[in-house]
Amino acid sequence: MKSIIEKDLENLSKNLYLESPDLWIEFLDKVNSGIFDELVLFFATKYNYISIIKYAIENNLIDINSKSRNKEFDTIYDHLVYVARQNNYKGFSDYLNSLKNPNKEISLNTKNDKIKSETKNKDINIPSVICQKCKSNIFEVGYIVCENKIFKFSHEENKPVETGKEDLNSVICYNCKSLIKDTTPKDLEALCNITTCINCKNDLRNSGIVDKRNLYYNKKLNKFDLGDTYYACGKCEQAISNQQKDYFKLK
Repeated sequence: MKSIIEKDLENLSKNLYLESPDLWIEFLDKVNSGIFDELVLFFATKYNYISIIKYAIENNLIDINSKSRNKEFDTIYDHLVYVARQNNYKGFSDYLNSLKNPNKEISLNTKNDKIKSETKNKDINIPSVICQKCKSNIFEVGYIVCENKIFKFSHEENKPVETGKEDLNSVICYNCKSLIKDTTPKDLEALCNITTCINCKNDLRNSGIVDKRNLYYNKKLNKFDLGDTYYACGKCEQAISNQQKDYFKLK
């Protein structure tokens, strides 16, 4: 008869297989080798398998206070707490918080101030585009977006009337009125959504980012050759943008 942990690992494995076969293979390799690292615990949290979390922690298979591989979080603990709260898993949040506060009952509404502050900061992405002239962040001092208005003389109104508008793809620093080179309004909008998948709109810090590789068929050798590696959303596998790649410090 299978134990609860074995059943939950098997069910989690099935969920991962449906989500991403590549991740499923990596997950199986780790679990079969007895490795319960941040990736395994991330998906256990994401799919609400608290038994796996408890098993790994209580058997000292992982130190959740160690540094997270996700650049957005200081520790694995912070990463798991964030995922649990994003999915409103109260049981997870209470259990994880109890590890930090063993003698205090904590509810989802009565949170540790430090963790609440860290999680809140992680929910808000503050972009930064520095003006080369005044060295200010234009998101803080403001920026100007210009447009051309098209006018034509109206015989009916006997005056020029506006017939259309044309957006100018230029951005000007409000502080010093200097042009921000090689930057458009759409670039700035994209920076504000830097942690969001452009396809499924999920938060990449929650859905995760997967490392994928294209395969190309070689007719001469009748086999597939390895192609370029790229990073994609862990939920829908849409490739992330170069800006997102730079933001998350992915090589």
